[in-house]
Amino acid sequence: MTEAERTLTVLVGLNVLVFGAWQVPRWTPFMVRWFMHHPGASNRPITLVTSCFSHKDGLHLACNMIGLWSFGGLVHDYLGRQQFLALYMTTGIGANMASHVLSLAFRRSRPLLPSLGASGAIYGLLSGTAYLEPQASVSLIFLPFFPIKLGYALPAMMGLDLAGILLKWKMFDHYAHLAGASIGLGYLAYGQQHVWQPLIKNIHAIRTQQSSS
Repeated sequence: MTEAERTLTVLVGLNVLVFGAWQVPRWTPFMVRWFMHHPGASNRPITLVTSCFSHKDGLHLACNMIGLWSFGGLVHDYLGRQQFLALYMTTGIGANMASHVLSLAFRRSRPLLPSLGASGAIYGLLSGTAYLEPQASVSLIFLPFFPIKLGYALPAMMGLDLAGILLKWKMFDHYAHLAGASIGLGYLAYGQQHVWQPLIKNIHAIRTQQSSS
C-alpha cells in the first residue's frame, strides 16, 4: 500500500468504527449526545470534531467513504501526510463551524437540525482535486454513467447546494458542503504558501530557540 492508501484506510476505519457504534441500540443516547452536532447545544463543542467521523446510515457512510478514497489520494500525494491530515480536519471542523453559525443566524427561516458526517471534509477534498486536476473526469452518484470533468462538476454541485439553501431543502447540510468546498479550494490555491510553510518555519524557529537556550 502507498502512504496515501494507508492514511485513507485509517480514516475509513475510524468512520466504520463509529458507524458500528451507532448500530448498538443501547449506545444511541450517547452517540446522539456526543457524535451529532446540535447548533443549539453550545456546551458540547467537541461534537464539531466527533461528528466529522459519524454516520448513522450505511448509504451515507458508503458515499462519503467512496468520495474520501476517490479524491483523497491526489491531495495526499500533493501535500504529504501531515499537511493532508491537517487540511482534512480543518476542512471538516471549519465546515461544521460555518454550518453552526449560519444555522443560528438564519434560524427563523430554517429549523435547527443536528448534523453528522464527513461530507464537509469530502467536499474539501473534491474541490482540492478539482483545483489540481480540473480536466479529470468523475461520475457523480446521481449520474453514475455520465462522466463529467471536475472543473464543471464542482461548480455544479456547489450550485445545487446553494439552491438547497435558497429552497430550504432539509436532506443535506448545504452550509457545510459549501464551506468545506470553499476551504479546500482556498487552501490548495493559497494555503501551502501562506499558511503551512510559515507555520512550519515558525515551529522550527521556536524549537531552535528552545534548544539553544
